[in-house]
Amino acid sequence: MLIQKWRRQLWEGVKGPRVLEAGVGTGLNIAHYSSEYHVTAIDLNESFLWRAYRKARGKPVKVEFILADVKNLPFPDHTFDSAVSTFLFCQLPDPMPGLKEIKRVLKPNGILLMLEHVRPQGRLEGVISSLSEPLYLITGEQIAQNTEAFTSTAGFANVTSETLFGNMVKLIRAENDK
Repeated sequence: MLIQKWRRQLWEGVKGPRVLEAGVGTGLNIAHYSSEYHVTAIDLNESFLWRAYRKARGKPVKVEFILADVKNLPFPDHTFDSAVSTFLFCQLPDPMPGLKEIKRVLKPNGILLMLEHVRPQGRLEGVISSLSEPLYLITGEQIAQNTEAFTSTAGFANVTSETLFGNMVKLIRAENDK
């Protein structure tokens, strides 16, 4: 399946050993965890965390599940080597607090990797996206956001992206330069 290929590609860029998965959801990325990492997986939904925990049971991975909000992370500064999120920031009305928190908990030269729905570039795609916005608001996603720009504004350096699907799904990589 295409989305699993994207998830695998996302996790290939992770450096460890300490990895934060922000918005673990029901654990769809667990299949891509490496046994060389210690993953701290957070989510704001307790039932999602429980489902993710059950997926991780019996696998040779070190993972800790914590009920937490990406906008207020319960970790000291400079804790993680990498942070990963999958379709998280497209669901937040204001992604900036979460991005700043991730920057805070990443070590200097740490890496943020995101798989995100983004606002398509180009006039026709932008118009279609704008017309579709009421549908996305019902589903809870804010697809019209420019996540790359938010990431730069939050203070990340070397923000790059790779278009994965129709200029609407991107793999975004950024570095914590401080």
